[in-house]
Amino acid sequence: MSDRAAILDQLTENHVIAAGWAEALRSVDPEIDRRIDACLTRLATAGPYLPARANLWRAFEVPLKDVRVLILGQDPYPNPQHAVGLSFSTGPQGPIPASLHNIYRNLEQCGYPPPADGDLSAWTEQGVMLLNRALTVPLNVTARPRRHLRWWAPVIIPTMKAIAVEAAERPVAALLWGAAAHRMRHYLEPSVKVFAASHPSPQSVNRRAGAEGPFRDARPCADVNKWFVQGGAPEVDWALAGPEGAGT
Repeated sequence: MSDRAAILDQLTENHVIAAGWAEALRSVDPEIDRRIDACLTRLATAGPYLPARANLWRAFEVPLKDVRVLILGQDPYPNPQHAVGLSFSTGPQGPIPASLHNIYRNLEQCGYPPPADGDLSAWTEQGVMLLNRALTVPLNVTARPRRHLRWWAPVIIPTMKAIAVEAAERPVAALLWGAAAHRMRHYLEPSVKVFAASHPSPQSVNRRAGAEGPFRDARPCADVNKWFVQGGAPEVDWALAGPEGAGT
């Protein structure tokens, strides 16, 4: 394999992605290195994008063997300070946008204190993979962000398949919110237990999404933990920093 084709090896050796992802992705798509290279080439010629390169692969810092829950977002926030490479998260001291506010409201209804900021990184330590369908979004607000969704699809779909293979050996759940995320369930089920609802955005939180109920009525964190316990697996600790900024 040429240096150009071995991009997953480079990412692993540089500790950008966790060990295990390269082998798992290649097992479901032997052409994955070429697809990643093609995506990065398009990005390089399409103008500036978010997040910063240092955060581009951050969702893959969770080793595949440790992934217990997938939360699938759409694309990064179109703000350099808030695009941190983790779906729905805005990072330490980050704001709480409307969708995240609704997620926090749901979290509080499940018995967890409301967090003080938009940082979800503590969840990754619990094996929660915070992945977006597009790892990038154009910095230019007049550009077409949907191009990035198309470019990243050949990478994200194998990621779904790799998680499904892993889930054949142990319990893995996925939280899919909104019609766009629901399209990925085809690659996850039946191995992955899917909990689906509408998107937590203000426009969708009270509406159904196809056959799925509104996010407002969902209790995803509680439902995931109930499912884990029923299968003899430990619960996920969904607690984040409380109002005083201390761990809860």
